[in-house]
Amino acid sequence: MGLETKIHPQVLKLWRIRGFMNSLPLVVVTLLYNFLFQIMPNTALPEAGIYITIGVTIIGGFLLIYVVPTLNYQSWKVEYKNDEIDFVSGIVIKKRVTIPLIRIQNIESNKGPLTQKMGLMSLIISTAADSHKLPEMPELEAIELQKRIQRLIQHSL
Repeated sequence: MGLETKIHPQVLKLWRIRGFMNSLPLVVVTLLYNFLFQIMPNTALPEAGIYITIGVTIIGGFLLIYVVPTLNYQSWKVEYKNDEIDFVSGIVIKKRVTIPLIRIQNIESNKGPLTQKMGLMSLIISTAADSHKLPEMPELEAIELQKRIQRLIQHSL
């Protein structure tokens, strides 16, 4: 009797914003290369490098902003059962993790400036062996889930 959920659509927007921020170094390298080529035209910098850096920036930006977040969003599934949490993630390699509630030692909530502005929060579930981060979800939903897990842990003891 589990409840399988997909990730909240707002998380896709958050991941795309993060992808944009991660693609900024590509833009900086492209601008720097083009700037150096303009101020030093008789250097060993190949002219084709301008087109290569622009192409890499466009393709890399498209991958980081659109493709990777979309595939990541489609691959995440979380199922909350009475005695365990089961989630699947991964784009190329699917990773399935089942966490028995009796093994959970700590539940942390995490909000950065961007997630706070978007009203999202992520949960980090710690066991004796490892920590597992659930993706961001609406803040009220995360708090309710945290309380629900704590109640289920207390009932399973």
